[in-house]
Amino acid sequence: MVCDVPEEQPEPDIAASDEVIRIVSGEVRIELAPGTPAARIAEIVHALGATPC
Repeated sequence: MVCDVPEEQPEPDIAASDEVIRIVSGEVRIELAPGTPAARIAEIVHALGATPC
């Protein structure tokens, strides 16, 4: 989807820098730094969904 970007972007929340990205799958909990690249997050999520051999 393509949309217009507002001219003024909202200021980032200062508290957001203290937060982490959490991935929870069953009993597995993974916490990542907020700056973790989306590609790395996708790799982790994909690995969690993979069935073991």
